[in-house]
Amino acid sequence: MAHALPLTPFSSLSISAYQSHSQFSHSHASHHSLGYSIPQFKSQPHKINKKPQPCHNSAQEAINQLHDYLASPNTLTSIHEFNQLVSPMVRAKTSRHYPSIFTLYNHLTQTLGISPDKYTYGYMINICAQMDRLNLAFIFLGRLLKEGHRIDAIIFTPVLKCLCSGDRITDAAVMLLRKMPKLGAVPDVFSYDILINGLLSYGNTDLALQLFFKMVKIGGECKPDVITYNTIIDRLCKESDLTKAFGLYRQMYSMGVIPNIVTYNSLINSLCKVGALDRAEKLLHSMKSEGHKPNVVTYNILIHGQCKHGEIERAMELLHSMKSEGHKPNVATYNILIHGQCKHGEIERAMELLHSMKSEGHKPNVVTYSSLIDGQCKHGEIERAMELLHSMKSEGNEPNVVTYNILIDGQCKHGDIERAMVLLHSMKSEEHQPDVVTYSILIDAQCKHGDIERAMLLLHSMKSEGHKPDVVIYSSLIDGQCKHGEIERAMELLDSMKSEGHEPNVVTYNILIDGLCKHGEIERAVELLHSMKSEGHEPNIMTYNSLLDGLCKHGDIERAMVLVHSMKSEGHKPNVVTYNILIDGQCKHGDIEKAMVLVHSMKSEGHTPNVVTCNILIDGLCKNGDIESAMVLLHSMKSEGPEPNIMTYNSLLDGLCKHGDIERAMELLHSMKSEGHEPNVVTYNILINGLFKHGEIERAMELLHSMKSEGHEPNVVTYNSLLDGLCKHGEIERAMELLHSMKSEGHEPNVVTYNILIDGLCKHGDIEKAMVLVHSMKSEGHKPNVVTYNILIDGQCKHGDIEKAMVLVHSMKSEGHTPNVVTCNILIDGLCKNGEIEKVKELVHSMIPEWYEPKPDVVTYSNLIVNLCKNGETAKAKELLYSIISSMIFEGQSLMS
Repeated sequence: MAHALPLTPFSSLSISAYQSHSQFSHSHASHHSLGYSIPQFKSQPHKINKKPQPCHNSAQEAINQLHDYLASPNTLTSIHEFNQLVSPMVRAKTSRHYPSIFTLYNHLTQTLGISPDKYTYGYMINICAQMDRLNLAFIFLGRLLKEGHRIDAIIFTPVLKCLCSGDRITDAAVMLLRKMPKLGAVPDVFSYDILINGLLSYGNTDLALQLFFKMVKIGGECKPDVITYNTIIDRLCKESDLTKAFGLYRQMYSMGVIPNIVTYNSLINSLCKVGALDRAEKLLHSMKSEGHKPNVVTYNILIHGQCKHGEIERAMELLHSMKSEGHKPNVATYNILIHGQCKHGEIERAMELLHSMKSEGHKPNVVTYSSLIDGQCKHGEIERAMELLHSMKSEGNEPNVVTYNILIDGQCKHGDIERAMVLLHSMKSEEHQPDVVTYSILIDAQCKHGDIERAMLLLHSMKSEGHKPDVVIYSSLIDGQCKHGEIERAMELLDSMKSEGHEPNVVTYNILIDGLCKHGEIERAVELLHSMKSEGHEPNIMTYNSLLDGLCKHGDIERAMVLVHSMKSEGHKPNVVTYNILIDGQCKHGDIEKAMVLVHSMKSEGHTPNVVTCNILIDGLCKNGDIESAMVLLHSMKSEGPEPNIMTYNSLLDGLCKHGDIERAMELLHSMKSEGHEPNVVTYNILINGLFKHGEIERAMELLHSMKSEGHEPNVVTYNSLLDGLCKHGEIERAMELLHSMKSEGHEPNVVTYNILIDGLCKHGDIEKAMVLVHSMKSEGHKPNVVTYNILIDGQCKHGDIEKAMVLVHSMKSEGHTPNVVTCNILIDGLCKNGEIEKVKELVHSMIPEWYEPKPDVVTYSNLIVNLCKNGETAKAKELLYSIISSMIFEGQSLMS
């Protein structure tokens, strides 16, 4: 339903009051507070000799003349001269000279007693309106009316403009529709156009259309012209109301109004924005056939539309068309095309366009270079992007904050954080202030790179520079802290952002909930879910998926299922990821039946199981020992989808190898290759490990050579599997040779590699070589860990050298490693086997309580009881056994006293 125009009375303005004499009988003094003096005019004009004055050709000439008159005011002798002086300055809106005009006006009317004419009042009203001094404008208007001058619509034009620009649309409407007709100034098309433009600028399109149709109805001087139509059509296009826009376009013809280039450009632009490129080009042909020549703006609109929708070739054709029609492309044309080519990944063609525009005499600007730099960065060509930065500088094009942000982002995404930081310092030294986007990019990169401290320093820097971090920056920092294991600091950041008035969003909460779950803080994650709800933040499916994943990984499947029902009741539908999490939880819990029930549920809810779902099930079936069902599922995937991937095959190969079915595993390897699935390093690691466990040493070594010949580079896990297999089969020399091979091929061994070899040497009785290897790993920068020392201590104990074992215990402690329950068991076993029961007692009394956190395990108790019995201390063995049965707590001091 159409709304009537609100025509409420002026709250402080009443034009009818302008006609009363009292409105204009103020003394001069009452107007000095306004900064200007409005004179009392004499009833008889001052007699002057009018002489023709040359018209001022420019505002600058008028300004120069104004200064001359101010220096010698008495040389200004007629109102005609004053009007000629003021006219160009009013047209040019030289507002800083308006106070001087008032000074001259006061001198002319008060000192010389010269009466203003209708045109003088018009200029003064215009000046007052431009200065937003409507009180003065209305005083001049009132004087004009009082003196009986006939007024027309043009007098009101500046006042209407001022009211519309000053958020006083209602007042403008009252003036146009009520007051102007009442005062005999019939509004014309220009008056209506001002109000329509004002209504549109404040989003009142419906009211503007009502006013437009009123103009159509009135006709005559109010009949809409091409400007009226263009103004409304442009707004309708910007609001994507193409039906009404084209309706008005068709109406123009019936009203005898010829569309112009502005009309067509608005309509073509709107069609391009919604992707109606064919209709846009048809309209181009229509305008040509009607004799309207497109201009460079028309072509730029069309080229931009084609580029935006990925039609780069058509955009290039349009470039050639415009050139052939004699339209010269401008910098904007080339910028649009360069940006389009870069977005489309055609960097070389974009560079060719740069050379073309230069050869045609167009100087690239900061937008041109920023687009090219962005394209190079996104294409991974960071060095070329940096070269472009230097080129633009050498050509006198100053990069702006956007240019630097693009480069900094490119460096960060390329993993070169240091160069990104150098760019930050460069832009500062060149007096380009970084903005929130700059800091957001750098903080996010530092967090992803694991350098949380530098990210926090950047946060403090941006704050000190007056930039307020936003929710995106805080979310990045919280994510970084969570991934770094600093949950408490992440929670502190949440409190900080709230205290600074930054409201966390669902992404912030999702990051924290996920972080808490990944660090086993399930209860706190659940509490945070309740907090976000109570604060009015609606959780989304990602929130629930994080919590469900945490609960399932924590083994709390029942609570996970309860949470699913809760989320459903709140209107959150589970997605494929939700079901995959739950299915994985059931599989890891060993409940394949419940996992299959969940598969049927997801199907009934319209979700198709994907390759991840199938991989989870295959892995679960294999781990549950049901290899045949896993193979059936693989065949089903091949025939019905989804297509199996490398993870599918790796899960099956792992299952087959763990169940000793090496031949089927090797057959499956050949099958996957023949079907076009390329094995990866994980595939080979599984098979090599399986072959070694099956005693197939030579085949495992052959497989290593095969993977290399096929271009698959072995990793440290591959070598560790091979070394472990060789050592377990007593092939110590070959293992040592393989260590040298992996080093020579550039593969860095890790602590696990050395532990495998040290264990092999110790078990082979070669303790001295094992100790040499420890020194070697230390010299290469690999620190032994608790496992390394436990292997060596066990080796010394089995070798009967308890003293050396104890020396190793002191060494590990001095290096910051705390002996654990395994260390304790090794030492007890060694001492007992060596018949040193008293030393066992001493060890239990004085050393063990200081060493380890975990309680003694069954191995500890078994060693003690068996060796006490062997040593004839049956009573003490019984006492220990009864103590274990009664309390399951081992307290060394009381038991061994």
